[in-house]
Amino acid sequence: MADDNEWMKLPTEDKCSHKLWRARVAGYEEAYKTFQTLEHEKSPEFSRYLGVLKKFVIDNNPVAQEKALDAVLAFVENAAVAGKTTAEIVSGVITKCLNSSRAKTRDKGMEIIMMYIEIEKQETVQDELLKGLENKQPKVVAGCILALRTALREFGSKVLQLKPIVKQMPRMLEDRDKTVREEGKHLVVELYRWIGAALKPQMAHFKPVQVTELEAEFDNLPKEKPIPKRFLRSQQDLKAKYEEQAAAAADAGVEVEVDVPEDVDPYDLMDPVDILSKLPKDFYDQIEAKKWQERKATLEAVKVLTENPKLEAGDYGDLCRALKKVVGKDNNVMLVTLAAKCLADLATGLRKKFSPYAAQCIQTIIEKFKEKKPSVVAALREAADAMVVTISLDAVSEDCVAALENKNPNMKQETALFLTRCFTRCTTTTLPKKLLKMFCAPLCKTINDTVPDVREASYQALGTAMKVVGEKPILPFLADVEPIKANKIKDCCENAELVNKKGVAARPAKPKEVVAPPAERPKTAPAKSSVPEDKRPKTAPAGKVMGVKKAKPGAKSAAGKKSSSTAPAGGITENALADEVVDAKALQLIPEDTLKQLASANWKERLAAMETITQLIKDLPKPDIPTQVVVRTINKKPGLKDTNFQVLKLRLELLTHLAENAVFSLCTASYCLADTVDKTGDVKNGGAAKAALTAIAEATSLDYVCQQGINHAFEQKNPKNQSEMLLWLAQGLREFGLKISVKHVIECLKKALGATNPAIRTAAVSVMGVLYMYVGPKLRDFFDGEKPALLQQIDAEFEKVKGEKPPAPIRGLTRKEEGAGEEEEEAESETINIADLIPRNDISDQIKPELENQLSDKNWKMRNEGLQKVINILNEAKFITPNIGALPEAIKARLGDSNKILLNTALTICQTLAGAMGPGTKNHVRIIGPGIIACCGDLKPQVRAGAVAALNAWVEQCGLVPFVEGELFSDALKLENPNLRAELLGWLAEKLPQCKKLPSELNQCIPHLFSCLEDRNADVRKKAQEALVPFMIHTGYDQMLRVAGKLKPASKDQVKGLLEKARGNLPEKPGRPVSAPAAKAPEAAKEEKTAPKAVSAKPRLGTAKNAKAAPSKKDKNKEDDGSLDAILKANNAKEQRIKDERTLKALKWNFGAPRQEYVDQLKTQMEANCSKHLMDQLFHSDFKQHIKAIETLTKGTPSLKEATIASLDVLLKWFTLRFFDTNTSVLLKSLEYLQTMFVMLNDEDYHMLDFEVSAFLPYLILKVGDPKDNVRRDVRNIFKLMCKVYPASKMFSYIIDGLKSKNSKQRTECLEELGSLIEVYGINVCQPSPAQALKIIAQQIGDRDKSVRSAALNAVVSAYMILGETVYKYIGNLNDKDQSMLEERIKRSMKNKKPPSTEVSPEERPKTAPQIRPAPAASSESTVSAPGTITKKPKIMVDRREPVAKPDLISIDVDDILNDEVEVPKSRLRTATGYAELANTGDASAAINAVLSQIASSDIMTSVQALTQIDEFLKMDSSSDLLEPQMDQLLLVASLQLRLIYTKHMGDDNNPSKEEVIKLYRCLLGILLAVFQTESLAKVVTRDVLKDLVSSLVTALLDQRLEKLEEGVQLTRSINVMVVKILEKTDHTVALSALIKLLHEAVGRDTGTSKYMELIMKCSWKMVRMLPNIINEVDVDIILGDVHQFMKEYPLNTWKERPCGDMPLRTMKTVVHTLVKLKENTILNHLTLIDDQNSEIVLYLQKVLNTRIGNPGLGSSRGEQRNGLADSGNTSKQEPGTKAGKLKTSRSTNEMLAEIFKKIGSKDNTKEGLNDLYHFKQKYPEADLEPFLRKSSQFFQDYIKRGLKAIELEKRPGQDEEAPEGPAEVDTSMYTERLRMIREKAWGTTGSTSSLGSTSSSGNTPLAEKEQGPDGDVEGTADKYMDRLKALREKGDLAEDVENKDPDDNRLAGEFPSEAVNPSGQETRTAAANVADLKKRLERIKKAAHVGDA
Repeated sequence: MADDNEWMKLPTEDKCSHKLWRARVAGYEEAYKTFQTLEHEKSPEFSRYLGVLKKFVIDNNPVAQEKALDAVLAFVENAAVAGKTTAEIVSGVITKCLNSSRAKTRDKGMEIIMMYIEIEKQETVQDELLKGLENKQPKVVAGCILALRTALREFGSKVLQLKPIVKQMPRMLEDRDKTVREEGKHLVVELYRWIGAALKPQMAHFKPVQVTELEAEFDNLPKEKPIPKRFLRSQQDLKAKYEEQAAAAADAGVEVEVDVPEDVDPYDLMDPVDILSKLPKDFYDQIEAKKWQERKATLEAVKVLTENPKLEAGDYGDLCRALKKVVGKDNNVMLVTLAAKCLADLATGLRKKFSPYAAQCIQTIIEKFKEKKPSVVAALREAADAMVVTISLDAVSEDCVAALENKNPNMKQETALFLTRCFTRCTTTTLPKKLLKMFCAPLCKTINDTVPDVREASYQALGTAMKVVGEKPILPFLADVEPIKANKIKDCCENAELVNKKGVAARPAKPKEVVAPPAERPKTAPAKSSVPEDKRPKTAPAGKVMGVKKAKPGAKSAAGKKSSSTAPAGGITENALADEVVDAKALQLIPEDTLKQLASANWKERLAAMETITQLIKDLPKPDIPTQVVVRTINKKPGLKDTNFQVLKLRLELLTHLAENAVFSLCTASYCLADTVDKTGDVKNGGAAKAALTAIAEATSLDYVCQQGINHAFEQKNPKNQSEMLLWLAQGLREFGLKISVKHVIECLKKALGATNPAIRTAAVSVMGVLYMYVGPKLRDFFDGEKPALLQQIDAEFEKVKGEKPPAPIRGLTRKEEGAGEEEEEAESETINIADLIPRNDISDQIKPELENQLSDKNWKMRNEGLQKVINILNEAKFITPNIGALPEAIKARLGDSNKILLNTALTICQTLAGAMGPGTKNHVRIIGPGIIACCGDLKPQVRAGAVAALNAWVEQCGLVPFVEGELFSDALKLENPNLRAELLGWLAEKLPQCKKLPSELNQCIPHLFSCLEDRNADVRKKAQEALVPFMIHTGYDQMLRVAGKLKPASKDQVKGLLEKARGNLPEKPGRPVSAPAAKAPEAAKEEKTAPKAVSAKPRLGTAKNAKAAPSKKDKNKEDDGSLDAILKANNAKEQRIKDERTLKALKWNFGAPRQEYVDQLKTQMEANCSKHLMDQLFHSDFKQHIKAIETLTKGTPSLKEATIASLDVLLKWFTLRFFDTNTSVLLKSLEYLQTMFVMLNDEDYHMLDFEVSAFLPYLILKVGDPKDNVRRDVRNIFKLMCKVYPASKMFSYIIDGLKSKNSKQRTECLEELGSLIEVYGINVCQPSPAQALKIIAQQIGDRDKSVRSAALNAVVSAYMILGETVYKYIGNLNDKDQSMLEERIKRSMKNKKPPSTEVSPEERPKTAPQIRPAPAASSESTVSAPGTITKKPKIMVDRREPVAKPDLISIDVDDILNDEVEVPKSRLRTATGYAELANTGDASAAINAVLSQIASSDIMTSVQALTQIDEFLKMDSSSDLLEPQMDQLLLVASLQLRLIYTKHMGDDNNPSKEEVIKLYRCLLGILLAVFQTESLAKVVTRDVLKDLVSSLVTALLDQRLEKLEEGVQLTRSINVMVVKILEKTDHTVALSALIKLLHEAVGRDTGTSKYMELIMKCSWKMVRMLPNIINEVDVDIILGDVHQFMKEYPLNTWKERPCGDMPLRTMKTVVHTLVKLKENTILNHLTLIDDQNSEIVLYLQKVLNTRIGNPGLGSSRGEQRNGLADSGNTSKQEPGTKAGKLKTSRSTNEMLAEIFKKIGSKDNTKEGLNDLYHFKQKYPEADLEPFLRKSSQFFQDYIKRGLKAIELEKRPGQDEEAPEGPAEVDTSMYTERLRMIREKAWGTTGSTSSLGSTSSSGNTPLAEKEQGPDGDVEGTADKYMDRLKALREKGDLAEDVENKDPDDNRLAGEFPSEAVNPSGQETRTAAANVADLKKRLERIKKAAHVGDA
């Protein structure tokens, strides 16, 4: 029976997996209770059950399964990690619970599914339920359908994805099982309840019977809209809010309006259809057929396809252009109607995806509105209405305005009606004032039209617009309208009916529904919290901002009326609080006295108040900071006008903190912006003011701060503020990007340039320089009116930044408007349309009929005068509007003038006109364009040059599209003018590749182009051939081939041959500029000359076998054009590649010569990271394309850092392929790029992965043996750069493998590199070990090649410089010849070795103990190296290894690796020259590594200098952050150096001076002390490293040779203090674990001295004494695990035979016993690391616990162990009956005590303070010292206690002689205390130095004295002290003639508590000891102490 109940003792997890179902039931119940009682959702307890929960739900026992489901439900409801288990738990519930015969099981399973949905895992749940529909069990399928229906009913249609469910409906309704069919029918009904009529199109394929049944069910449904009953966790706060509103409404008896879900669009439930692939193959030919019947048949086929309600996205450009052409140009009205319907269907089926084509199509339709046939017009209306909803009205505004001004009445009428229909869908946001003004002007003209229908349509349009925006905004535009007509407009306004975006009429008000409280639905799902924190459910997300909202674009800010600030889109707005509210909230946040101090006239009080407020605000979390309240509070008088610079600085810094760490609204900014601007010119706080402005700009927007700040600065007339604000703006533009109103800034700059103060003008010019980078040369035009001297200054500034790209913004990146796409943001930040900023003049009134007549006069002089007048008009106006009257026609006539002078003048005017008019030139292309093109055929070269210049100017403004659409080029090429053809084709060959997309009208040029290919003029033929590729980019090879097929047979073959040739040169994308062959750059020509004449016929590695020549049109649209921004992509594909190679899914990159399979794999891998254009270049068969690809990568490296890092592995693999190429140009380019890339990787502080290096470095090493010097040089440089991004030790392994090569040059270079690595990084760089590596290197000494031998000898010499004679042991036996060569080389190297050039003063850093002889203080800036010379301190540097000679640390200079100066923090009293720069450089890690490697040098001075550099570096504020990752390395090299001192330096008789050893010890201890005094560094030390360090220190502590040194005793004390510091400062778990491990190893070796083991045990005892105070910081599991390993290896029964005794075992028992005392029964919860529950430690724990249960006194009063020092001066026990505790001291006694403790804390008055404290305690014995002592450290308390007792003994000199002799009842406590005092005096333990033997933090009594020894026995009375006296005498080496002994001869080992060392063989004393003898012995010890002090 006992065995059956054994499971009851098991932990919960084991019970849950027990084979007995009763055990599992108990386990599930316990788990349920645990889950319900855990307070925090992120408790680690939850994570323990992640792996076993699935077994819960699939339990085979029904009873257990129900309990398990309860536990799972509690887990899901309460655990933050529950989401990780969604898939497996829901899958288990579906298969094991939903088909259960028990109703409770099914219900609980269903509730678990619903709970997973509630915790936001609805997608995973739905996927599992849909998978469940595939199950073969009908019960499971029915259960899944029921779960879907329940989820839909509970959570609503917005939570679940309906489309996958709708697809499963037919299958459910046709299932064989009746239950499944019924559930499916219920689910369909539930779906209809939520989405309504949108479901019916999906029922088209149902059986008629099913449809009838379902429709009957639909009719029975209630009419009101459904609302969800449950909410997601993110909606819980809204649920609470709506429940409150519903409850309040129910109490009041009123109706509550609830937003019901919007109707589901049937479009969303449909599957898209791809019609592009189904188009007739000959569609594009048939649509242009001459017979209208053929065109009609083609259109009808397309119409059938476009009738599909939802179309697949794709490239519909060609189709739309073809249909648009039919609508615009076909004369058959039937075809026009059919094409218009096709366009309408396309727009309806594509919706927003049709937007790229909508504007052009609508333009054509509007022009076609002149058609009179009603059927055509109706089709055109339908098409226009369908298209306009896909774009904004602004896109077609110009076309509509032009149509309203057309003379055709039909066009005006239909356009007005079209606008009316558009207005009905508009809102005030989509119909802004700008558009309203644009439309109202022409509509106000058309209401006066002579045609009634036009007037009526115009009235409707204006009335509808008035309905949308309201009467007040539109009235200013109707000012000139007659009252009668205005009334008609108002009538139309009243009758107008607006519709929403979906075309449904908008109702004026929503019907209200009375809703019960639980059924309320929130208006939006993810809303911001408005529920108080204490009322919010646990699952609601915290941290939401209350009362603050984002201002939507176009919406007015609520704070705008109350504050003067303007709210730009995207800013955060809030209401301005009343002054009373601000005061009240400030009182809640800030103490009242602080607020009074803030307004005090005394600056010190204001300073204190600001410090208090700053601390309060910094302690608050972001959502809880009332920013407006704080800002307005600190801004109260004197506010930011405070006259004290310290107070002002705190105010500004707090302002900056609020802007960076709180919600900072525009309203808040308005209260502090002006005053902050006023302080930008402040001498002391100007920088802080600018920092505050920058933070505010980032919190709100740069534009807002810029406008408000600059306006205020220029209003104040303070020149300093104005110039500083402009400089701040210049910096802001660099950091934020161009996120400002440029127009406003330009106006301010004009003001600034007119200022009299030169500083303002200079600052303005600086701002203009930054603007120039964004705006370009056009910026210069705005300032043409300035003075020449100023213009010269501006031009000089522009010249500085010319060609520079604007820097990438680093601020304001997170402030994005909702809904704004990345493309829109990039376009907005990178390019500014300067044309929109330019104020333009209307010159139409100056183009008078007189001027027109003059321009057309027969007299050429009159025509010349007219042209000059036009030039003058344009020069005066500078920038003009597109409205230029009849000037275009007049200029067109002059472009055909017979007078060449006038013709040139006309061309100049055309060029000027383009620059003045800007983008408006496209309106006049059709008139002036043909004339300019015709001039390209003139016989005069200067005329042709002028025509080309004018043509370039026009194309620059409006592009090629208007020229192509107007068919100007095709018309020009028709003319058989050789000059025109040659000039135009050459120009087109240059311009066409620069355009991304051109209309299909370009195809009309192809026949004429082919005609030019056969022209009799050679120049025309040449230009035509050059133009083939540019034309093919846009028209495509297939189209040109089709046209060529229609040529004559004689011409066809020739043209096709030229096309095929051009096809090979075709680039992949149309946006890539392709230069004509004649126009190649000089560099390209040079490159061709240097290239090899012939290319191998074999396919090159890394090339695509069959690269497609012509890209498809779809690829043209989707792929980028090869620009630098798109060549590489940043993604996570690298992780998958690593995983594939590890799992052998991909070939490992390891080969002797690359095979095609490797190339194919690499190509596949690179497709995810590289653009198509780059891929074609990388894998092209021509090496020139490889060079182009490398050049592209090189240019893109600075801007594509993340993408380069993401693609690093595949890029390196590609370059390894290039290493196998024979082309030197490619190889050199590759190495050049690799150097650039590795420099970038180092700048980014990137560390390469082994995966990346292993695929690259072995192949790079092959090239280090290249015969060309420049190749080898580049490879060496790459090696050096790689050492900065990859560990040198790992590099060593790869390079040493290169010695296996047969190439002697490769072996030579590898050996030189190995020697360089050893020299720079030390001997530890050798891998796998120095011995093995040096043995391999030494084998090369016997090589036949002289250079290999020399390099091998140099490498071994480098190791010899570090290891000395040990190197011979490492390299093994060499033959005599090699040995003699090595010895000779070493001898020569030692002769050439230079002595260290500088010395480092050991006195630079404070020592851990006072010096015996004080040394002179060293200078803070320099150190003395020789008499009369002073040298700078050595600086840390990184690897600069060009000529490798020897590791000379002194030459290190950090300035070599740093370019930018970093300002040293002002708070430091002295500067650490060269080290402050290190904190901000990517080379810091490499520099530190280099110095750390030299700490372990065998050369003492090298190590000392390295330690000195680390010491200087530690004095920097930022040193801990940089040094923290290298802490283990630092301590390892320190341990290594300590062992080196012990084994080598201390035993080296040839050492010139032991002072160097002392110096090295001091430097090491000083560094260690500094490191362990920094908490962040001390806490990161790992156990194994700490173990080595403590072992080294203890070994040094036991070194007898230290006694012979002059300062050996002092050094021993310092080491002792260092060990104490380590134990106190490091992570206590790590420290205790390390000590246990050391003891474990010491016992196992049996070679360690007993002293060593004893010191380790005493360190452990010290930790034991600290345990009561640090128990909460100790990981008990780890400690018990270590003790378990100790006792497992050394069982209890083995200790009797051990020579060392059982003290180690007793120490372990003491540790365990102390832990049990502190943790009590909870200690059993910490056995997680002990796998064997029957181990000795578990049994011992149970034994100790049972003993404590039986003897409760053992665990009493833990507070007694932690008693303070309150009664340190009063040793007598409290009398019974006296009042417990101390009396409260009065104010006067408090002041006295404060003064006394101040003296004690002073270095000079410590003794006096202790005497005063002793007299004070005698005078006021009832005084309580505890409040004063509690504030000090435990060490300080112990020091005071010892001092008081020493004074007490000194005050009673005769007490010893008067004490009664004999064994009678003796109070031995006095001797105890005196014994401790004497011991401390004898061995120099003072109040300023801690030791391992000092009293523990829990009291003054050592552990063994206070409680018991390690074995747990309590000691007696007098015999105990006799034993202690004996042990103390032995430890101190005090024999009977103790007077003759040196009391300091103790090596500080005696300071450890000897009380705990109680060998079992000691003789026990009796209680009747001779007290007189005891007194005499104590007196002798005391005298010995006095002798030592003397």
